[in-house]
This record gives sequence, C-alpha cells and structure tokens, in this order.
Amino acid sequence: MKILLLAILFLVLFACKKHDGYKPEPTLCEVYATGIYNGTSPGKVPVKYWPCMNTKDMVEASSDNFPSIYMLMSGCCGLQSGYDLCRKRYSWFIDLEKREDALANLINKYISIDTIHYDMNLDPIHFGGYKWYTYNLEVFLAQEPYQKNATDQQRITLINELFVKQNIRKGKYGYGGTESPAFAMSRVMYYAGYKPLLDSMEQNIQIKMMVELGNLNITVEGGKIARETIFSMANTFYNQLKSNIK
Repeated sequence: MKILLLAILFLVLFACKKHDGYKPEPTLCEVYATGIYNGTSPGKVPVKYWPCMNTKDMVEASSDNFPSIYMLMSGCCGLQSGYDLCRKRYSWFIDLEKREDALANLINKYISIDTIHYDMNLDPIHFGGYKWYTYNLEVFLAQEPYQKNATDQQRITLINELFVKQNIRKGKYGYGGTESPAFAMSRVMYYAGYKPLLDSMEQNIQIKMMVELGNLNITVEGGKIARETIFSMANTFYNQLKSNIK
C-alpha cells in the first residue's frame, strides 16, 4: 500500500514539474491585440479576428468587404432579400447587428462618404467609388437591428444625410433599379412607427413594397410619385423630430 501511495505521489510531482513552464495558447483576441494582423486598413485583418475589433474598426473593415450591389440585388424581391442572402453567407453581418453602437458608427461612415474623397464616376459594382459605399451603407442602415432602437437625434442625423446623398445623385434613377436612399429613408420612419407612412403603406402598394422589400421601380406608372412621397413625408417627419428635440 505504501509503495502504491509513493508511486502516486511521484507521478503527481512529475506531472506538476512537467507543466511548470506550460503556457496556454493565446486566444484570438489576444493575438489580434498584438497588432500582428493590423494592416493599414482594417479590411486587411482576417475575418476571424473581426469580433475582436471595436465597432468603429469593424464598420471600416466591413465597408472594405461589402458584397457588390449585384449580390444585394440577387434576392427574389428586392434589396432586403438580397441582404438576407448575404447575411446567411457572412457571419460578420450578424456580429455587427448585435453591437449597440453599430448604428452610430454606420451613420458616421455614411456621412464620411463625399464627392471629394470618392470617385463619382464608378458604378456601385466597382470598389472604392462613391456609389459603392453609399448604396451598400443605405441597405445596411435600413435594417431593423439598427433602426428599432435608434434615438431621435440619430434619426435626424441620418435623414439629413440621406437628403444630402439624394441631392448629390440629383434624384436620378438608381443603378439597376435600386432606390436605396428611399429604402433607408422609409425604414427610418417605419421603425419609428410614423403613422403617415404606415397609412400610406395600406393605400399604396409601391410604397409598401419599398418599405418591406426594398423594391421600387420609378420607371413604372406611380413609381416616381411613390419615391417623392417617401421623401416628402421624411421632410415632415424630420421637422417633427427637430421640434421634439427642442
């Protein structure tokens, strides 16, 4: 019995000595914190490290890795179904949606897209152009996870910038039929429960399709009027929000 106890004691001591210098493998976030994977652009960081980023850097990384507008148009019924397809493919869509400060950072990124620093001549399928960023960001900003808890000040800021971007486009027909400014604008009002919009959805099928599906063809009869109605309502909603803030 004594021999057995001594043997057990020897094995325990040997095992402890063997593991004196043992160091556990660093976690993904510990590796990311070393800076080894920080390139000049957050988009150069491997996707597996994205959950370790702060939200501002993650928005920058996602902006450099947006799916093309072709993918966002690949759904059955409009921009929303295209977003949903991409969401199933890219896990970072869901990660970003879960972050409480995502909307604030998405709005800041959207505001930063201007005609000075981004090429206006490139179509939205070409990375780095003005339309690449604005079309993609508008579809993101239209999503429920970002809009359902938006503050009035965030709504004011976003609506104002959506007007700015629409004016830069001069209200032209969207690329490939995508009316993403109208889509995002309608969703801001929809998730705020703005009654005039909700009533219009019951009366106008094109407005309903814009809000629910991100689908609006302004070349068909009534399509352009539907878009103009959304922006007109947004102007009234914007002024009401500003009055509430005061």
